[in-house]
Amino acid sequence: MLRFAFSMAETTAKNSCIPDAHPVRMPSALPVFLRSFFIQAGWNYERFQNLGFAFAITPALRRIHGSGEKLSAALLRHLAAFNTQPYMAGFVLGNVVRMEENLAGGGADAERKMLEVKAALSSGFAAIGDRVFWGRLKPMTTQLCLMIWLSSGFYGWLLPGADSGPTAAVLFGGPLAGMAVYGAFALYLRWTGLHRGYACGGASSCGFDALNWAGLIRTLSLAGFAFSFLIVAGAFLLLWLRGRPAEAGPLPRIALALGAMALQRAARRLGRSIFSAMAAALAASLAAALLLGPERLRLYL
Repeated sequence: MLRFAFSMAETTAKNSCIPDAHPVRMPSALPVFLRSFFIQAGWNYERFQNLGFAFAITPALRRIHGSGEKLSAALLRHLAAFNTQPYMAGFVLGNVVRMEENLAGGGADAERKMLEVKAALSSGFAAIGDRVFWGRLKPMTTQLCLMIWLSSGFYGWLLPGADSGPTAAVLFGGPLAGMAVYGAFALYLRWTGLHRGYACGGASSCGFDALNWAGLIRTLSLAGFAFSFLIVAGAFLLLWLRGRPAEAGPLPRIALALGAMALQRAARRLGRSIFSAMAAALAASLAAALLLGPERLRLYL
């Protein structure tokens, strides 16, 4: 499904359904946007996010269908099983709102098409959103926090019992910076997704051309690797400058850490899991210990 989503994004990138200069704005966008924050609130094992989706789309359904039997029928349609990455749900919500308008106008076979498009979009954006947020941005919040602490002189996470204590600004600034970056991405995609989905409502590829998702994931992967390199190099350099240990320089330790990172990337390239990389690192460590002896492998980790 992820490959399908990326292929659709690349196919439609040159023919985006939303002109950047004149974006189409969805009516009732603000109440639907605010309610979309609760899409996980009614999560259940039977139909997943169906309650949250129906709750989020209700203001738009009231505008379209009024009250009475038509509104009840629309709500029942959207109580079917639904599950996607919560920050990407806006693309599906906007699309469905547009198709509900078409259905109210008497479009032929509109209900069946709407449910099919809704299912396709939920699966595609679940795959993309998981890789963007859970797999990339969430770990990067911790990396950004450590980088701020390292550059601001707070070494308690690396050197327990350090003499100088951190200020409140430094202590809380690291986590808050990571949360701000993560939240900015989430808010942008929640709000933009509503209007993007509404503008091209009815298309099964709607929203896959909103961004170059494959390129974004590659960029975030490289940024995460660069952050890891800076943290590892900075930490070992700091240990060496503070004399822990004093008998050797930081280069062997930096090389060891970067070698482990490179091994993990190589395992991913070859389609192997992280456990395969861990097993290879453990085997190499045991072999080196047997050949060189433990005294030759005294590295501060």
